[in-house]
Amino acid sequence: MTMDDFKTKKRVILTGLALLLVMDGALAYYNSRLAVRDENPGAKLKAESQQVAWVKADVERANKIKTRLPETQKYFDQFETTLPPAGKGYSMVSQEVGEIARETHVQVQDLKFREKEISGRNVNEIEIEALLDGDYGGIVRFLNRLQRSKNAYVVDSLGLDSVTSGGTGNQAPPGTVKVSLHLRSYFRKT
Repeated sequence: MTMDDFKTKKRVILTGLALLLVMDGALAYYNSRLAVRDENPGAKLKAESQQVAWVKADVERANKIKTRLPETQKYFDQFETTLPPAGKGYSMVSQEVGEIARETHVQVQDLKFREKEISGRNVNEIEIEALLDGDYGGIVRFLNRLQRSKNAYVVDSLGLDSVTSGGTGNQAPPGTVKVSLHLRSYFRKT
């Protein structure tokens, strides 16, 4: 390879690199022009105006809630006075659950209570767990009656437990459903 061949190759390579740089610059300029065209001032103004309207609507809703807060607080205070006192709440719940179970032909097994204090209120929350045995219709009637009770009950969850059918010993009769019930009730502090 002669020196002239080397210089020629070097010029070709440098010319190719210069052309690539010029093309890269042209593409960058073209890309920036495309980005500017996408920014339609009218569409941008419309989108920002919509955002402002949504924020104003949220503020208006928050102000309405704030003005109704004393009324809501009064309702909660009235509700608390209708709750049974904590001193006789457990026996009342046990008695009511037992009566509903007898009337709907459901057996209540393993009734458990767990008390939780609610801060800032004159109320205790009672978590109730029970295991129910009965036919499907009886379980549904039991839950319906519980929901229509004069006492406040909130059903948190129902779970279907396993039942062995057959009708002898510890086995349940055919058609029996075993349900674990988790609910809450509230008692007024005394």
